[in-house]
Amino acid sequence: MTTDTPAPPAAYRDEDLVYVDPEKRIVVGIVQWSNSGRPKSLQIEGQADDERAEKRGRRPRRQRAYPWGTYRSMKRIYKIEGKVIDTRPMLSLDEAIERCLQEPFWD
Repeated sequence: MTTDTPAPPAAYRDEDLVYVDPEKRIVVGIVQWSNSGRPKSLQIEGQADDERAEKRGRRPRRQRAYPWGTYRSMKRIYKIEGKVIDTRPMLSLDEAIERCLQEPFWD
């Protein structure tokens, strides 16, 4: 289910569980579930390091799997849709001091 071209961002909702390729910064696909109700791990293909390790007499690396999570969290962590701007409102220093005096966090 791996593709080289990313799916358009409109194809996924923020609540969808998706696999992500962290190096290419694309969504690989929707998370698939096993019969027991657990998510299946989707293995990363095409690891050239394994072939070189076998030639040198070393043990090959263990198989790596694509990370998965909600589309909302994955697009923030791996910057799938480009640079993510935090939309939380910032308080000025004067406003923050006033707020701290009125609502101390230790009460």
